[in-house]
Amino acid sequence: MQDLTLKIRDELKTLHPLYMKEVYDFITFLKAKQEKNDDTEYLSSIPGMVESIITEAKRPLSEYSDTLDW
Repeated sequence: MQDLTLKIRDELKTLHPLYMKEVYDFITFLKAKQEKNDDTEYLSSIPGMVESIITEAKRPLSEYSDTLDW
């Protein structure tokens, strides 16, 4: 991990200052993503969601409509 940290630091030194805001935004995005549960954990936490997804996955596509009712 130390080696990767050094590589990142070295690359940042060569990056044009114009792009530093984008790097910072991406780091902020990654930190926020890290703090949240991933989608699977979130969906699994909803009562009945796993069963519902499994049931619908087994349902033949021919039973679905091509149009929305809303």
